[in-house]
Amino acid sequence: MNDYPFADRAVEDERLLSQGYVFDPSTRRLLREAGIAPGMRVLDLGSGAGNVARLVAEAVGPSGSVLGVDADPEAVSLARRHTPASNVEFQVADVQTLDGVPDGFDAVTGRLVVMYMPDPVAALRQAAARVRPGGIVCLQEADLAYPWASPDTGLWAQVRGWFLTALEKAGIEARMGLKLHSAFVAAGLPGPSLLLDAYAVGGPDAAAWGWANVVNGVAPLMERLGVATRAEVDPDTLADRLLAELLEADGHMIGPLMTGAWANRPE
Repeated sequence: MNDYPFADRAVEDERLLSQGYVFDPSTRRLLREAGIAPGMRVLDLGSGAGNVARLVAEAVGPSGSVLGVDADPEAVSLARRHTPASNVEFQVADVQTLDGVPDGFDAVTGRLVVMYMPDPVAALRQAAARVRPGGIVCLQEADLAYPWASPDTGLWAQVRGWFLTALEKAGIEARMGLKLHSAFVAAGLPGPSLLLDAYAVGGPDAAAWGWANVVNGVAPLMERLGVATRAEVDPDTLADRLLAELLEADGHMIGPLMTGAWANRPE
Protein backbone atom coordinates (compact mmCIF):
# COMPACT_ATOMS: atom_id res chain seq x y z
CA MET A 1 0.00 0.00 0.00
CA ASN A 2 1.15 3.55 -0.70
CA ASP A 3 1.83 5.87 2.24
CA TYR A 4 -1.53 6.04 4.03
CA PRO A 5 -2.10 9.75 4.65
CA PHE A 6 -4.22 9.62 7.82
CA ALA A 7 -1.60 9.10 10.49
CA ASP A 8 -3.18 10.48 13.68
CA ARG A 9 -5.00 7.51 15.24
CA ALA A 10 -7.58 9.51 17.24
CA VAL A 11 -8.38 11.79 14.30
CA GLU A 12 -8.56 8.84 11.93
CA ASP A 13 -10.98 6.89 14.13
CA GLU A 14 -13.32 9.89 14.25
CA ARG A 15 -13.00 10.46 10.50
CA LEU A 16 -13.72 6.84 9.63
CA LEU A 17 -16.82 6.68 11.79
CA SER A 18 -18.23 10.09 10.78
CA GLN A 19 -17.67 9.76 7.03
CA GLY A 20 -20.61 7.37 6.89
CA TYR A 21 -22.96 10.35 7.31
CA VAL A 22 -21.88 11.62 3.89
CA PHE A 23 -21.11 8.37 2.04
CA ASP A 24 -23.49 5.72 3.37
CA PRO A 25 -26.66 6.76 1.46
CA SER A 26 -24.70 6.63 -1.80
CA THR A 27 -23.16 3.27 -0.92
CA ARG A 28 -26.56 1.81 -0.04
CA ARG A 29 -27.84 2.80 -3.49
CA LEU A 30 -24.79 1.22 -5.10
CA LEU A 31 -25.16 -2.06 -3.21
CA ARG A 32 -28.81 -2.27 -4.25
CA GLU A 33 -28.04 -1.53 -7.91
CA ALA A 34 -25.16 -4.01 -7.94
CA GLY A 35 -27.39 -6.81 -6.69
CA ILE A 36 -26.02 -7.42 -3.19
CA ALA A 37 -28.88 -9.50 -1.81
CA PRO A 38 -30.01 -11.58 1.19
CA GLY A 39 -28.09 -14.76 1.81
CA MET A 40 -24.88 -13.68 0.08
CA ARG A 41 -21.42 -14.27 1.49
CA VAL A 42 -19.47 -11.04 0.89
CA LEU A 43 -15.83 -9.95 1.25
CA ASP A 44 -15.38 -6.25 2.10
CA LEU A 45 -11.99 -4.74 1.24
CA GLY A 46 -10.24 -2.13 3.38
CA SER A 47 -13.03 -2.13 5.94
CA GLY A 48 -11.57 0.60 8.14
CA ALA A 49 -14.11 1.33 10.88
CA GLY A 50 -16.52 -1.17 9.34
CA ASN A 51 -19.01 1.30 7.80
CA VAL A 52 -19.38 -0.54 4.49
CA ALA A 53 -19.30 -3.99 6.10
CA ARG A 54 -22.26 -2.94 8.26
CA LEU A 55 -24.17 -1.70 5.20
CA VAL A 56 -23.45 -4.98 3.41
CA ALA A 57 -24.61 -6.91 6.48
CA GLU A 58 -27.94 -5.07 6.26
CA ALA A 59 -28.22 -6.01 2.59
CA VAL A 60 -27.38 -9.71 3.00
CA GLY A 61 -29.45 -10.12 6.16
CA PRO A 62 -29.06 -12.74 8.88
CA SER A 63 -28.87 -15.54 6.30
CA GLY A 64 -25.78 -13.93 4.72
CA SER A 65 -22.35 -13.08 6.07
CA VAL A 66 -19.61 -10.48 5.66
CA LEU A 67 -15.85 -10.73 6.13
CA GLY A 68 -14.15 -7.33 6.35
CA VAL A 69 -10.39 -7.14 5.85
CA ASP A 70 -7.98 -4.32 6.61
CA ALA A 71 -4.20 -4.15 6.94
CA ASP A 72 -4.37 -2.01 10.08
CA PRO A 73 -4.93 -4.03 13.28
CA GLU A 74 -6.17 -0.93 15.09
CA ALA A 75 -8.79 -0.31 12.40
CA VAL A 76 -9.89 -3.94 12.70
CA SER A 77 -10.25 -3.51 16.47
CA LEU A 78 -12.25 -0.31 15.95
CA ALA A 79 -14.56 -2.06 13.46
CA ARG A 80 -15.15 -4.95 15.85
CA ARG A 81 -16.05 -2.55 18.68
CA HIS A 82 -18.61 -0.74 16.54
CA THR A 83 -20.18 -3.77 14.82
CA PRO A 84 -22.62 -5.72 16.98
CA ALA A 85 -24.04 -7.70 14.03
CA SER A 86 -23.38 -11.41 14.43
CA ASN A 87 -23.03 -12.01 10.69
CA VAL A 88 -19.93 -9.79 10.32
CA GLU A 89 -16.32 -10.72 11.04
CA PHE A 90 -13.11 -8.74 10.57
CA GLN A 91 -9.61 -9.97 9.73
CA VAL A 92 -6.22 -8.32 9.41
CA ALA A 93 -5.04 -8.80 5.82
CA ASP A 94 -3.17 -6.90 3.10
CA VAL A 95 -5.79 -5.74 0.58
CA GLN A 96 -3.18 -5.62 -2.21
CA THR A 97 -2.41 -9.35 -1.96
CA LEU A 98 -5.28 -10.78 0.15
CA ASP A 99 -2.88 -13.41 1.47
CA GLY A 100 -4.68 -15.64 3.95
CA VAL A 101 -8.15 -14.59 2.78
CA PRO A 102 -10.40 -17.45 1.60
CA ASP A 103 -12.21 -17.53 -1.74
CA GLY A 104 -15.65 -18.56 -2.98
CA PHE A 105 -17.45 -15.36 -1.99
CA ASP A 106 -20.65 -14.33 -3.78
CA ALA A 107 -19.44 -10.74 -3.96
CA VAL A 108 -16.60 -8.43 -3.02
CA THR A 109 -17.11 -4.79 -2.05
CA GLY A 110 -14.87 -1.86 -1.20
CA ARG A 111 -15.12 1.90 -0.74
CA LEU A 112 -12.19 4.31 -1.05
CA VAL A 113 -9.63 1.52 -0.92
CA VAL A 114 -7.90 0.81 -4.26
CA MET A 115 -6.91 4.49 -4.51
CA TYR A 116 -4.23 3.64 -1.91
CA MET A 117 -2.96 0.55 -3.72
CA PRO A 118 0.39 0.78 -5.56
CA ASP A 119 -1.17 -1.43 -8.26
CA PRO A 120 -4.98 -1.06 -8.32
CA VAL A 121 -5.37 -3.43 -11.28
CA ALA A 122 -3.46 -6.22 -9.53
CA ALA A 123 -5.54 -5.61 -6.39
CA LEU A 124 -8.71 -5.92 -8.47
CA ARG A 125 -7.47 -9.21 -9.93
CA GLN A 126 -6.83 -10.57 -6.44
CA ALA A 127 -10.29 -9.42 -5.31
CA ALA A 128 -11.98 -11.00 -8.32
CA ALA A 129 -10.11 -14.26 -7.65
CA ARG A 130 -11.81 -14.45 -4.24
CA VAL A 131 -15.26 -14.36 -5.89
CA ARG A 132 -16.97 -17.41 -7.37
CA PRO A 133 -17.57 -17.39 -11.15
CA GLY A 134 -20.59 -15.20 -11.81
CA GLY A 135 -20.10 -13.39 -8.51
CA ILE A 136 -20.10 -9.61 -8.14
CA VAL A 137 -17.12 -7.26 -7.89
CA CYS A 138 -18.38 -3.91 -6.60
CA LEU A 139 -16.18 -0.91 -5.77
CA GLN A 140 -16.84 2.75 -4.98
CA GLU A 141 -14.07 5.31 -5.41
CA ALA A 142 -13.91 9.10 -5.46
CA ASP A 143 -12.84 11.98 -7.60
CA LEU A 144 -11.23 14.08 -4.86
CA ALA A 145 -10.14 16.74 -7.34
CA TYR A 146 -13.76 17.60 -8.15
CA PRO A 147 -14.73 21.02 -6.71
CA TRP A 148 -15.45 20.87 -3.00
CA ALA A 149 -17.70 23.93 -2.92
CA SER A 150 -19.52 26.32 -5.20
CA PRO A 151 -18.43 29.03 -5.45
CA ASP A 152 -14.89 27.77 -4.93
CA THR A 153 -13.88 30.56 -2.55
CA GLY A 154 -10.45 31.29 -1.07
CA LEU A 155 -10.19 28.96 1.93
CA TRP A 156 -11.97 26.10 0.17
CA ALA A 157 -9.64 26.37 -2.83
CA GLN A 158 -6.57 26.65 -0.60
CA VAL A 159 -7.20 23.57 1.55
CA ARG A 160 -8.26 21.55 -1.50
CA GLY A 161 -4.96 22.48 -3.17
CA TRP A 162 -2.94 21.50 -0.10
CA PHE A 163 -4.77 18.18 0.14
CA LEU A 164 -4.36 17.23 -3.51
CA THR A 165 -0.67 18.20 -3.51
CA ALA A 166 -0.06 16.00 -0.47
CA LEU A 167 -1.81 13.02 -2.07
CA GLU A 168 0.15 13.45 -5.29
CA LYS A 169 3.46 13.56 -3.42
CA ALA A 170 2.44 10.45 -1.46
CA GLY A 171 1.62 8.53 -4.65
CA ILE A 172 -2.11 8.27 -3.90
CA GLU A 173 -4.62 8.35 -6.79
CA ALA A 174 -6.99 11.22 -6.01
CA ARG A 175 -9.18 10.53 -9.07
CA MET A 176 -9.53 6.76 -8.82
CA GLY A 177 -13.27 6.95 -9.38
CA LEU A 178 -12.70 8.15 -12.94
CA LYS A 179 -10.36 5.21 -13.58
CA LEU A 180 -12.55 2.37 -12.33
CA HIS A 181 -13.92 1.39 -15.74
CA SER A 182 -10.48 0.97 -17.29
CA ALA A 183 -9.16 -0.75 -14.14
CA PHE A 184 -11.95 -3.35 -14.25
CA VAL A 185 -11.23 -4.09 -17.92
CA ALA A 186 -7.46 -4.28 -17.34
CA ALA A 187 -8.08 -6.73 -14.48
CA GLY A 188 -9.89 -9.09 -16.87
CA LEU A 189 -13.40 -8.18 -15.77
CA PRO A 190 -16.21 -7.06 -18.07
CA GLY A 191 -16.69 -3.33 -18.52
CA PRO A 192 -18.59 -2.43 -15.34
CA SER A 193 -21.92 -0.75 -14.86
CA LEU A 194 -21.37 2.69 -13.34
CA LEU A 195 -23.23 4.91 -10.89
CA LEU A 196 -22.13 8.46 -10.11
CA ASP A 197 -23.28 10.15 -6.95
CA ALA A 198 -22.35 13.10 -4.74
CA TYR A 199 -23.50 14.71 -1.51
CA ALA A 200 -24.28 18.42 -1.80
CA VAL A 201 -25.93 20.86 0.61
CA GLY A 202 -25.89 24.57 1.40
CA GLY A 203 -26.82 26.71 4.36
CA PRO A 204 -26.01 26.13 8.01
CA ASP A 205 -26.55 22.38 7.70
CA ALA A 206 -23.73 22.00 5.17
CA ALA A 207 -21.34 19.34 6.45
CA ALA A 208 -18.21 21.45 6.09
CA TRP A 209 -16.88 19.44 9.03
CA GLY A 210 -16.62 16.45 6.68
CA TRP A 211 -13.98 18.08 4.48
CA ALA A 212 -12.35 19.60 7.56
CA ASN A 213 -11.97 16.11 9.06
CA VAL A 214 -10.33 14.88 5.87
CA VAL A 215 -7.90 17.80 5.67
CA ASN A 216 -7.11 17.66 9.39
CA GLY A 217 -6.38 13.95 9.09
CA VAL A 218 -3.83 14.63 6.35
CA ALA A 219 -2.28 17.64 8.13
CA PRO A 220 0.68 15.63 9.53
CA LEU A 221 1.46 14.34 6.03
CA MET A 222 1.17 17.87 4.61
CA GLU A 223 3.65 19.13 7.16
CA ARG A 224 6.06 16.24 6.60
CA LEU A 225 6.00 16.79 2.83
CA GLY A 226 6.41 20.56 3.11
CA VAL A 227 2.95 21.33 1.70
CA ALA A 228 1.46 23.23 4.66
CA THR A 229 2.15 23.56 8.36
CA ARG A 230 -0.27 22.62 11.12
CA ALA A 231 -0.50 26.29 12.03
CA GLU A 232 -1.57 27.14 8.48
CA VAL A 233 -4.22 24.42 8.53
CA ASP A 234 -5.35 25.34 12.08
CA PRO A 235 -7.36 22.12 12.58
CA ASP A 236 -9.26 23.38 15.64
CA THR A 237 -11.02 26.12 13.68
CA LEU A 238 -11.00 24.77 10.12
CA ALA A 239 -14.57 23.43 10.06
CA ASP A 240 -15.98 26.70 11.43
CA ARG A 241 -13.97 28.79 8.97
CA LEU A 242 -15.05 26.67 6.00
CA LEU A 243 -18.71 26.90 6.99
CA ALA A 244 -18.52 30.65 7.62
CA GLU A 245 -17.00 31.25 4.19
CA LEU A 246 -19.66 29.08 2.58
CA LEU A 247 -22.48 30.99 4.30
CA GLU A 248 -20.98 34.35 3.41
CA ALA A 249 -20.92 33.34 -0.28
CA ASP A 250 -24.45 31.84 -0.19
CA GLY A 251 -22.77 28.75 -1.58
CA HIS A 252 -22.98 25.01 -1.07
CA MET A 253 -20.50 22.28 -0.34
CA ILE A 254 -20.05 19.22 -2.53
CA GLY A 255 -18.96 15.88 -1.19
CA PRO A 256 -16.56 13.88 -3.37
CA LEU A 257 -17.98 12.77 -6.70
CA MET A 258 -18.30 9.04 -6.04
CA THR A 259 -18.18 6.46 -8.83
CA GLY A 260 -19.63 3.06 -8.12
CA ALA A 261 -18.65 0.26 -10.49
CA TRP A 262 -19.80 -3.34 -10.57
CA ALA A 263 -19.40 -6.35 -12.81
CA ASN A 264 -19.78 -10.11 -12.64
CA ARG A 265 -16.72 -12.32 -12.68
CA PRO A 266 -16.76 -14.25 -15.96
CA GLU A 267 -18.00 -17.85 -15.73
